[in-house]
Amino acid sequence: MNTFYLIIHILFAIGMFLSLKIVNSKNINKYQAITINYIVALILTSISYGESPFASISVMSRELIYSSLWVGFLFIFSFVLMSFSTVKAGIGITTALNKMAVVIPVMVGILYLGQNEWLVVKIIGIVLALISFALVLFKGNNEKVNIKSLYLPVSVFIVSGLIDTSMEIVNKKYISIENPQELFLMGIFATASIIGVLTIIFDMSKKIKGSRFTWEPLIWGSIMGVFNFLVSKMILVNVGLMGGSVVFPVHNASVVMLTALAGVLFFKERFSLRQWIGVAVAIVSVVLIATTI
Repeated sequence: MNTFYLIIHILFAIGMFLSLKIVNSKNINKYQAITINYIVALILTSISYGESPFASISVMSRELIYSSLWVGFLFIFSFVLMSFSTVKAGIGITTALNKMAVVIPVMVGILYLGQNEWLVVKIIGIVLALISFALVLFKGNNEKVNIKSLYLPVSVFIVSGLIDTSMEIVNKKYISIENPQELFLMGIFATASIIGVLTIIFDMSKKIKGSRFTWEPLIWGSIMGVFNFLVSKMILVNVGLMGGSVVFPVHNASVVMLTALAGVLFFKERFSLRQWIGVAVAIVSVVLIATTI
């Protein structure tokens, strides 16, 4: 059953990343699409819980409210950092470090939360996952990395790791019958939605190029929001069942591997021999870590 949940989780994650890839390829306003995504995710979470976000605040514990505000802020902050880092340092190193941030929640899970079963197998699998990220994502020959701009991808690495770590710790410490996962997700999505709306209003007030609202961000943001809700829910479910030291490496390696293959099949991207080796290494990594479930 755990394996089935993990497969469903990965499929939802692929849907979310492919929809984001389409937003990027069509030059759709990313701020608008991301904000719509969080609003839709908030609505779906509210429907699944059966309460409005405003009514739910009164029953949330103080710890869960603070945690929701923190993670919601990190969601938006991570997106902004990745946008700037992609421009300044390159998409390859930015995406690679975003995925390599998996080491942060994994180490917290092993050292702080006691997830040390099959430790040697997990470590080998994680190392292989990191190697696969570098092989597939970092196109060193095609990108000129500005050393002065490396603080941006490093910041992406830290913030991405903080998001996954925070979600796992909150799930472990504060989620309960009185404060279920839906309440936590509503707080996250509500925070991210409010910050996103304020960003859009600011862009429009400054008449920044491309800030005019169109239907495309609404459509693709809504699609992304459906997948975002499903992925976020499955992350909390699977972390509760298997621990972050299993879930996050398998999640990241599978997403890198399958979105890379989708890029070749549907977006006419070309892969070098090094990148195909990276895909093969990612497969080995996923299989290894999956055996520890």
